[in-house]
Amino acid sequence: MEEKKSNKIFHIIIFALIAVVLLFNVFSYFGASLLLPGQELREITGVDPQTNHRISLDVSQGTVILNIWATWCGACIAEMPELNKIAGKYKVYGAIKPAFKYEVYREVKPNFKSVIAQDEFFENLYISVLPTTLLIQDGVIKKVHVGTLTADFAEEWVKD
Repeated sequence: MEEKKSNKIFHIIIFALIAVVLLFNVFSYFGASLLLPGQELREITGVDPQTNHRISLDVSQGTVILNIWATWCGACIAEMPELNKIAGKYKVYGAIKPAFKYEVYREVKPNFKSVIAQDEFFENLYISVLPTTLLIQDGVIKKVHVGTLTADFAEEWVKD
């Protein structure tokens, strides 16, 4: 009888641990999408990847597409041609996660202004998946897209 009770407690503990791990993974992926819409974001500060000087990007006016990426992220690099197309039509900014690789940045040639932000910036926005893109209107986050972005998707996304 005592052995059955111990087995039952053991199974409950294992089930609880699995549930916690699953919920953590789901939150890691969807946390930004769930928590950010409606939050204010007026500027992004950090280091200019070309000049190495401290700068701020103003996202407080109009419609801004903010792509959060890293030079060590394969999916981020793969989506760069699409982002460059989007930047031809909309105001696009980039927030680059450290560690920064200048050689990769130079190769992908983003044609939009970017800033290398501090880790706290990404933590405060619950960013754990790259690339992640935010649609910001007049300093308020309206939408979050986790994963790569295409020019066609961005066009529909902004219109909605």
